[in-house]
Amino acid sequence: MTKKHHIPALLWAGMILLIIGIPGSYIPKPHKFLEIISPDKIIHLIMFGPLSFLTARGIWKQHQNLKNAVLSSLSLGIIYAITTELLQFFVIPGRNGNIYDALADCIGVLIGVYVFYKTRGNKV
Repeated sequence: MTKKHHIPALLWAGMILLIIGIPGSYIPKPHKFLEIISPDKIIHLIMFGPLSFLTARGIWKQHQNLKNAVLSSLSLGIIYAITTELLQFFVIPGRNGNIYDALADCIGVLIGVYVFYKTRGNKV
């Protein structure tokens, strides 16, 4: 089997890297009302949910092993989430990675893997 099944996840991961690489001075500040409900956490869910879903899907298509797909995509997603927050904290000017963003990323990973499992779990 080929590794072409991983292309969507890799493209999505690249898009996340581009988004988190935007310097803080280029990101518009939310209106005071939106600051209260923190829409940025929703963005983290939207970025990392599809990533883990696509990763699980690619692994499953290559190996046809649901457990491996779920555990691997969880591990890779969480590692990538933490790595992107560390990059924002230490490398990208004007950005501040923090534990709450990492937590939102990890929740997105869990949601993506859960959706994959529920949609693929009975079709093994």
